[in-house]
Amino acid sequence: MPVRNEAASLGEALDSVLAQEGDATLEVVVADGRSDDGTGELLARRAAADDRVRVVDNPGRGIPQGLNAALAAARGRYLVRLDGHSRMEPRYLQGLVEHLRTGRWEAVGGRVEAVGRGAFGRAVAAAHASRFGIGNASHHYRTEPGPIDHVSFGAYVTERVRALGGWDERFARNEDYELNFRYRRAGGRILLDPRLESSWSVRETVGGLARQYLSYGFWRARTLAAHPSSLSVRWLVPPALVLVLLAGAAFSWTQAGRLVLAATVLAYTAFLAVGAFTLARATGPRLAAHAATALATMHLCWGAGFLAGAVAALAGLVRRHP
Repeated sequence: MPVRNEAASLGEALDSVLAQEGDATLEVVVADGRSDDGTGELLARRAAADDRVRVVDNPGRGIPQGLNAALAAARGRYLVRLDGHSRMEPRYLQGLVEHLRTGRWEAVGGRVEAVGRGAFGRAVAAAHASRFGIGNASHHYRTEPGPIDHVSFGAYVTERVRALGGWDERFARNEDYELNFRYRRAGGRILLDPRLESSWSVRETVGGLARQYLSYGFWRARTLAAHPSSLSVRWLVPPALVLVLLAGAAFSWTQAGRLVLAATVLAYTAFLAVGAFTLARATGPRLAAHAATALATMHLCWGAGFLAGAVAALAGLVRRHP
């Protein structure tokens, strides 16, 4: 578990891990990124009370740095990557391990349920669990077990991850997808079993969600620059939307520009309306406006972040090869 300043949620996350049922010997290696909100003190108390909890230092403070610090300290045959704001049902770890023991799979993950507490948070959670919000991230909504290209909170064979060099510390975000890509390229078979469930807390404000998705888009573009064969066409839809909107606005002084802008805005507004009212079936009609806001924030910020990441990657390429 890589953590930094997560005192508010870490206790609940640790409780869910330490309450896991099954026959495997368990240790919880928490890499603390030098927190200053009481996380360190909480971890010291938990480690003193339960010798299964081990705390290691993460001087780099970032997520991939913390994951690698924990990987270096881990003693288990298998590792499960968790967050300080994640929770799982009582036999989650046992279910993952049972799949790995068969030898048919080298990595396994379960379905991830997004959880929101306030009105906007519940709309964000519904968007996460929908094709309207996150494209084809099927570990949020799939119902049948089968192969997949990426899992969250997954289990891996420890030595295979070490042989790959662990998580790439150049990627501040999207580090799990990048690892999964290299894992599969090295022959690792990844299974999704949606009968195994975990959950994590979503952003509860528009600003928090916007920053999250700007970062997601930025680092997805940087991943694509590092691994061009990982391209999925669906990644290009949000940045294309942003580009068309910007181009229409820039040329709105022309009739063609105004037509492009108007047609794009109308089509996207219709899409948001359909998506929002579809999500409102699960969240209640009063949250339809929140759902539309959440969807627009996800799409536009991810697209803008992707474009920024692409520009940064191109600038880096030019510096290396003038």
